[in-house]
Amino acid sequence: MSSSNAAAIRRRVGAQGVPAPVPTQSTSSAQSSTSAPSSAPTQMTLQQVISTVDKRLTQLETIVQSNNNNNNNNESSDLPLVVDEFNNRFELIVTEINSLKDIVMKLQSYTMEVNKMLVDERIHILSDLGNNSVTSSTAGSRVRAGSPNSVDLKKMVEQELNNAH
Repeated sequence: MSSSNAAAIRRRVGAQGVPAPVPTQSTSSAQSSTSAPSSAPTQMTLQQVISTVDKRLTQLETIVQSNNNNNNNNESSDLPLVVDEFNNRFELIVTEINSLKDIVMKLQSYTMEVNKMLVDERIHILSDLGNNSVTSSTAGSRVRAGSPNSVDLKKMVEQELNNAH
């Protein structure tokens, strides 16, 4: 849009042969802003100021457009990398969850085996107590070899049965 304005001003200036009247404040501010960065000690004409500003604006617009294009290209080229990274992390999480599931299943199986063994031992002790209490009132005649816990449990069960009678 600024380039079209500058072209229209150049056409007007060229058609009239004399520069169009411009308020002195805007001209002096435009000249001072453009003359400060330029190294030429002479003052620039209005047409030179306009063409310089037009060139700078055009350069800025092309730089901004190229940056936007580069950003869009970078974002679109980075998308597959991001998707691959998410996919890899998802697969890692799935693997870890499956590993945890297997560990929990093994722990449950072991716990169930230990509980079954304890129940079987208790049934065996109680059946021994039932046979011993019928045949004799003294306890502790039969003890399983190699299991010190069963002896203690057997004594405790006998005491409770004797106390209950």
